[in-house]
Amino acid sequence: MVTVLVVAMSIFLMGALGLAIDGAQMYAHWQMAQTAADAGALAGMMSIMNGTNATSPYPFGTGSPTASFTCSTTDSRTPCVYVRNNGFGSTAADTVTVSFPVSVAGASLSSDFVPAIMVTVQRTRQTGLIRFLGPATSSVTAKANGGIASTVGPIPLLVTHPTLADAISTGAGSLRVCGGTNRSIQINSSSATAATSAEADLSHAGPADSGDCSAGTGADFGVFGGPAAAQAGISLGSTGHYRQPSSPVTDPYAGVAAPAVPAVHPAITALADGVSGCPAAPKKACKLYSPGLYTGGIDVKNETAVFKPGLYYIDGGGFKHNANGHSVMSTGFADDPDTGQGMVVYNTGIGILDFGANSSANLVGSANASVYKGLLFFEDRNAVAQTHALSGGGGIVLTGSLYLTNPAATMLADASHYQGLSLAGNSTIQINGLIVVGTLSTGGTANVTFNLAGAPWLNTRSAALVK
Repeated sequence: MVTVLVVAMSIFLMGALGLAIDGAQMYAHWQMAQTAADAGALAGMMSIMNGTNATSPYPFGTGSPTASFTCSTTDSRTPCVYVRNNGFGSTAADTVTVSFPVSVAGASLSSDFVPAIMVTVQRTRQTGLIRFLGPATSSVTAKANGGIASTVGPIPLLVTHPTLADAISTGAGSLRVCGGTNRSIQINSSSATAATSAEADLSHAGPADSGDCSAGTGADFGVFGGPAAAQAGISLGSTGHYRQPSSPVTDPYAGVAAPAVPAVHPAITALADGVSGCPAAPKKACKLYSPGLYTGGIDVKNETAVFKPGLYYIDGGGFKHNANGHSVMSTGFADDPDTGQGMVVYNTGIGILDFGANSSANLVGSANASVYKGLLFFEDRNAVAQTHALSGGGGIVLTGSLYLTNPAATMLADASHYQGLSLAGNSTIQINGLIVVGTLSTGGTANVTFNLAGAPWLNTRSAALVK
């Protein structure tokens, strides 16, 4: 009887010990499998969104938008690679499958892309002590869903180039954000050195601030590529975070259509001091500009330009401010049906946005609720590669958004084809709106402040784990 009891207790203890050891190992493998599945789903969704590693229009060359597949041990398709990089899928003991569910419970997903991607990771392993009392093998399974999540709110600075090193390059004290949402800067570049030259003061950014940098407590700086840690010159405040990797954010103005070519503008006329927005004592004599087609560009030089509301369609020559050029908005004119009391400069053909030496401006873009969603400068998305410049020494205040970018697909196909923006010179620049640009650099003693009090709130989308 004693012998039987001892044997029974031994078996019980062996089973309990085996269950504890094997259970702990299984849990550890499940955690690793979940990490691998998460990585595969997120990377796969980024690849679909960005059009990489794919045979258009199908994700990963599968031949159908919704065709599931099982990864081989050497599979080069994006989700397979990322799962393998996290320790799963390189041997026959693992099974990695990729599918495309039409919906995910509790998630609202974008309809512009494959609705969702599901990565399932399964590993079969030999059991330890428990095999003496139970199965010789056991399996762990982990699943992750990736999708395109949509959020509403302004990101003051979105740098869109998908691959370039030093996509943002800013000097000490030259870039400051006041107010806005919890994300102030997003760099989409996948380069490991995308933001190694970045310095920014976000210590008074965020929703606690009204836009004057008096109350904000900080906001996030996001970069998809790197570096892995924030540079010394990035001040995040008490509530801001450095986010890396931060999923690329899609172009918030992609849905704004390029305008139709309007009629040629009316003649530019002289304007008396103190009339229709011309200052009582202007720095230079005033001239009144009206919306319409400008085939030779606009070059404000040795004058005070007063702009009526409406669309300024620039076809060649660009929009420039040269020596002693000053610009203001008009007063007393009726709202434009598309821009309200503001203006939109649409720039196509050869020519850049360029504010040069000794120039100044105080311009207002389209109404936030208009068809142009708060835009002030709108660069042709098919424009040749070029660098725009804000460097006037007399002070620049731009209320509205600067939209200067080629599509991501264009920049992916040719990394040198992008729109750059240089903020330089001895100038104080205030942007009461957003900047969406291929690359950004600052130089000289330029000081740039983003005031988000009146910025448009737009839908932005990024790849995310949705369950």
